[in-house]
Amino acid sequence: MNAIGYVRISKKDQSAYSLADQEARIREYCTRNELFLRAVYRDDGECSETFDRPDYIALEHFIKRHKGEVNFLIVLDHDRFSRNVGEALKKIEELQRKFGVKVLSVAEPLNLDTTDPNVFLSRAFKYVFANHELLNIRKRTSRGIRNAMESGRCVNNAPYGYMNARDEHGLPILVVEPAKAKAVQEIFRQFIAGVDLYFLRKNAAQMGCKRTGHSSMLKMLSNPLYAGLIRLPAFEGKPERVIKALHEPIISEATFWIAQEIIRGRPGQKARPKDEFPLRGILRCECGAHMTAGFTKGRSRYYLYYQCTKERGRNYKGEELHEKVEQLLYHLSFSEGQVEVIRTIAKDDLARAVGHNAQLLKRKQVELKELNVKIERLESKIVNDEIEPKTYKVWYAKLNAQKGVLENEIIALGKGIKSIFDDLDEAIPLLTNLKNLYNTVSLEGKQLLLKTGFELGLVYDGRVLRTAMINPALIDNYLKIKEKGLLVLMQPDEILAKNYCCTA
Repeated sequence: MNAIGYVRISKKDQSAYSLADQEARIREYCTRNELFLRAVYRDDGECSETFDRPDYIALEHFIKRHKGEVNFLIVLDHDRFSRNVGEALKKIEELQRKFGVKVLSVAEPLNLDTTDPNVFLSRAFKYVFANHELLNIRKRTSRGIRNAMESGRCVNNAPYGYMNARDEHGLPILVVEPAKAKAVQEIFRQFIAGVDLYFLRKNAAQMGCKRTGHSSMLKMLSNPLYAGLIRLPAFEGKPERVIKALHEPIISEATFWIAQEIIRGRPGQKARPKDEFPLRGILRCECGAHMTAGFTKGRSRYYLYYQCTKERGRNYKGEELHEKVEQLLYHLSFSEGQVEVIRTIAKDDLARAVGHNAQLLKRKQVELKELNVKIERLESKIVNDEIEPKTYKVWYAKLNAQKGVLENEIIALGKGIKSIFDDLDEAIPLLTNLKNLYNTVSLEGKQLLLKTGFELGLVYDGRVLRTAMINPALIDNYLKIKEKGLLVLMQPDEILAKNYCCTA
């Protein structure tokens, strides 16, 4: 009679027998019982929970190819076959019924009657104990991982910007990869500055951080490891919480918590513009629908058109629309006189602000201390079960976001006076010439400029651009160009009644 052997050991195995020892015992059993051992299949480092193991799958293929030629499947003990009681008994019955293969351990005789109720009960108990041991292994592993995390160690694969390493004690630690860390810092900086996730992913790819999928950037921005923090999930009645990690942070905690506050308040997905279609996501048809954009083939070249998503007959030439927007921005730009007024007022205001820096800095430091007390009280309440975990999670994130803002303000207040005025002198000419600014900046910059100037977007009826809301700083210039027909306020009385004027 023929037999095949099967040996297995897992990475977290508690077995005292190596693969070689198991195979030797199986060969001895086959020799003693005059069985011809046709093959031995071995799974090294494979889990016992399922039968989705490379060599076991190969073993079943062998049995199918040589149906009727194999009589026995021999294992050292039944926990080498499986530690999942349900799956094991089902698989034993399937091998016996389909292929006539009897599964035996080296402690069982060849003539064992597997249909005997007592044999079934005995085997069931063996697999129950094996399953119990598997659950214990899982629990010990889970507890070990939890202990490592509570001590501030990351036990998973390192995120982008870090690499997995071992410290002097041989324990896992994250180590910063300087080049990639710079990309991470820039991604957080751009996100807080208001760059859309679509553009952020494109910019990240240019920096070498290639992440696919719509949620890839959000997952990265929500990872506390970058701030030197570890998120401990809820466990044994304890709520989810965030603790200090042992590894070096790439960004500050302040930056991380500000990003989380922005993520919670961000709107849903919007139309995605491209370099060729800077008005997509900004422009709407007079029927109220958004406009999409694309190219139409002409006789000799392709022509760009903006189209209404509801009424397909509304098609408008892209070149004409782009020219109208540029002309609008040119006429809304501040004159030299306005720029000089802005410069004077801004410098006066800045000088007064700088003069109060010390006093303001002191006040912010007091606010920061008070905020730290609030965070400590919140921690005390969750420890004493005075608040729900969900409430704790919301307020912990909110207070830390406020803390981040305060810390950034304190840093900004310590900035040198001369550099502040130099930055102002350099920025004002650039920011006040709207057309040049629009043509100079990237696609995301164009979108940000248009959204700032026309918060509710632009509407086009085929003749003139319209908007329901214009930035208050541009109202004075709008009144000067009103007769040119470059822009129409759809609710002028309501808006102008607010008496906005062009101020610094």
